[in-house]
Amino acid sequence: SSAASDVYKRQTVQDERKMFNCSQVSISDVLNCEIIVEDFIPDVKTSHGEGRYLVKFKHSNGADGKFFTNAASLKKTLDQIPKDAFPFSTTIKGMKCGNGKIYQFT
Repeated sequence: SSAASDVYKRQTVQDERKMFNCSQVSISDVLNCEIIVEDFIPDVKTSHGEGRYLVKFKHSNGADGKFFTNAASLKKTLDQIPKDAFPFSTTIKGMKCGNGKIYQFT
């Protein structure tokens, strides 16, 4: 096989692994619940637009999950956390702000 197809295969496997093989929830499903954030993928394009972050987490009961977010405050926080600080335990709070909501890790 050619080197290019090997790279492509490896890339695809890596992408699939990185997309987290677990059930997807809405961020509203995990609001005010303690979760353990295990990893995230920045700048994912979804049907809702570009620049979304895909967050992989574990519920307190041990079940795996993931959600997409475009919340600037969450994305900024994730960007600032060193890789060796993962996984970390947090609760996502949503605060009403005008017509929308501001989400924050606590």
